[in-house]
Amino acid sequence: MFEFYFNYSRSTWERGEFFYASNWPLLAFLVLAVLGAVVVIGGLWRQQIGPGRKVTVALLQIGLLVVALWMVWRPSLRLESLQPGENSVAYLLDTSSSMLNTDDGSTSRLANALALLDDPALTNSAMFEADLYSVANGLEAIASTDTLPADNQRSKIAESVRDVLESVGDRALAAVVLLSDGSDNTDTRDASWWAAIKAAGVPVHTVGFGATHLSQDIELAEVTIDGQAGIESTVTARLRIRHSDIGDARVRVFAGEQLLYADDLDFSDKPEEFVHSINFNSGEAGIKNLRFLVDSATTESNMVNNTQQRMLIVSDNPKRVLYVEGEPRWEYKFLRRALSGYSNAEIVSLLRTSPNKFYRQGVNDADELADGFPASRDALFAYDAIIIGSLEAVELSTEQQANLRDYVNIRGGSLLFIAGRNGLGDGGWGRSAVSAALPVVLSGSNNVSDYKRQQISVEPTRQGYRTSWLQLDEDAATNNNYWSELPAVADIQSVGEPKPGSTVLLEALVDGSREPLLVWHRYGQGQSYVFGTSGTWRWQMRMPSENQWHETFWQQFVSHLVSGSLPQTSFEQSSPVVRDADEFPVSVIARQNDFEPLTGGEIAVNVETPSGQTKQVTLRADINQPGRFTGSVVADEDGPYAVALVQELAGEAAAASVLASAPEKQQWWIKQTNSAEQFNTIQNRPFLERLASETGGQYLAAANVDQLAELLTLQNAGSTRESVLPLWNMPALFILLFLGKLLEWFLRLRWKRL
Repeated sequence: MFEFYFNYSRSTWERGEFFYASNWPLLAFLVLAVLGAVVVIGGLWRQQIGPGRKVTVALLQIGLLVVALWMVWRPSLRLESLQPGENSVAYLLDTSSSMLNTDDGSTSRLANALALLDDPALTNSAMFEADLYSVANGLEAIASTDTLPADNQRSKIAESVRDVLESVGDRALAAVVLLSDGSDNTDTRDASWWAAIKAAGVPVHTVGFGATHLSQDIELAEVTIDGQAGIESTVTARLRIRHSDIGDARVRVFAGEQLLYADDLDFSDKPEEFVHSINFNSGEAGIKNLRFLVDSATTESNMVNNTQQRMLIVSDNPKRVLYVEGEPRWEYKFLRRALSGYSNAEIVSLLRTSPNKFYRQGVNDADELADGFPASRDALFAYDAIIIGSLEAVELSTEQQANLRDYVNIRGGSLLFIAGRNGLGDGGWGRSAVSAALPVVLSGSNNVSDYKRQQISVEPTRQGYRTSWLQLDEDAATNNNYWSELPAVADIQSVGEPKPGSTVLLEALVDGSREPLLVWHRYGQGQSYVFGTSGTWRWQMRMPSENQWHETFWQQFVSHLVSGSLPQTSFEQSSPVVRDADEFPVSVIARQNDFEPLTGGEIAVNVETPSGQTKQVTLRADINQPGRFTGSVVADEDGPYAVALVQELAGEAAAASVLASAPEKQQWWIKQTNSAEQFNTIQNRPFLERLASETGGQYLAAANVDQLAELLTLQNAGSTRESVLPLWNMPALFILLFLGKLLEWFLRLRWKRL
């Protein structure tokens, strides 16, 4: 109806630019309108009718005059319009296995998408040429929807969208239409990809198929685990689980046929997606292929996504922690006792027993720490974490203090300062070279003692309760109760003012107020902590002998310190499981003994395949990131692949074989086939919406596909030509003139004043 009265559709009016085709000045229009109004008023002035009637007739006649003059000025719309046959729309049809799912129990997602493409009103548009592509294991042009590729075990959506936007054809690409459930399992959507598709300037309209919530299914979406553990140590795994209110399930962990963990998990009070942590014993030394399983007695629509595999290296190769104390005290004794049976970390302690005399424990040989605190950077950088107790800063030379600061900043190590009579501010550390690396501003006064022997209660902050290594129990309510039941610590020392960007994890309850007790921040490549008490030994002495809260706290704390320390060589791994891929990327970060990036053109790694064959792969230097070497490994077998750094680096001897390498120089990948499309099978609507938004397109649900044709006309990047659309001949104007004059004659007849 709008188009009948105004010649063109509403969208044409919105997109067009209004102008007067006559190019006559508007001032002339105004002058003629004013003169016409004067003539009308002058003619009516002499007529014998009342003032009200004169005004009414004058307004009608002046209005009609203005409309007539406006038509003479030839109003028009300037429009950039598409020309038939000059533009194309690329239709990307997701043909991966996940599109075969039947969310409603009858019609598959792929069938619904094909029904849309079979609509001639869309793909046979007079304005656009339609180019059809299949998206599964890659971008593939198809002549029709009757011939679809058979290889559909992957969803390379991101790669396919990028490829079609980079393609150049005889016709301009006006838009891309992606018909998919959004399940991309290639992990290629990085920042550079988003920038590339946005820079292409072509809108990508997305049509989403599939349910956005699971139905009758449990999915073990991800398992996060440290790939290395000590002998008979506790291994923590974080399980990310999706479910559809399926009741309860059983969580199990196997190493081969050996059951390592089993427990029931109630889903009734869990959100649709949640993270659940479990702990199990690592057992004896060796390489273990772990299988994590979450299933229930309820019949599920998909059983493949209930299982995840991970590799675990169990070795007697603990991280080394240097603990320096300035005086014998209870905290030193109980901290060493708490870590005595902990296989993930080895405490090397340096205890000052009298002036110029130190007692060493845990050293490798007679030369280690023979002269006290390490004097050289290389010797200091060999430790994975450092703990400083009640020791004055003046005990270290200016160079040693600078080395300790650089240990955090450059080495990427973890540093912990513990309260004491001669520690923190009272030890002069606030005036030392190390102060820059600390998360707090310590007191610099020489006359005030911040260390007090006072019993105070300890309570985690909100962030502390959320910190995994501060959990005394995996259940949130139980963990809260345990912290409230802990005995008071024996002393407190002011940690000063936390620096901007630092985080307070524990607080002390002092005389009804709260003070920071454990503060953390990142500094350079490492991290540092300040702990304002040396009285946690009371947690052990005032609790039953079988209580392990003190041991749990320090073991988890030290484990966090050493795991957060930057290794000299490390593997980068986007995913430990390679699903339905022919190869997987391998990246190594290599540093010298001083932890400066290793320079060089390439390094070699050895790869051991699941069948036991060994081959060497060359990794080449990344020009954008010094110290990073990249390459890829062909994965033509299912099973675990061991990749080990065997080349001599920074004076170290090369290993004889893959499995002879040090654990920190190994990384494992697991190749699986026919599993990629069985995970994350729900519609990834956030990705589809962002893809459309970033490129200037629009997301449509499958139920609203009837809007697609109009959407393509409104939002496209096609080649256009300028068109001028006249408006003076709109039916609405002639109707307005006719009705205006008719109304005037009707009034005159009624007034009998023709």
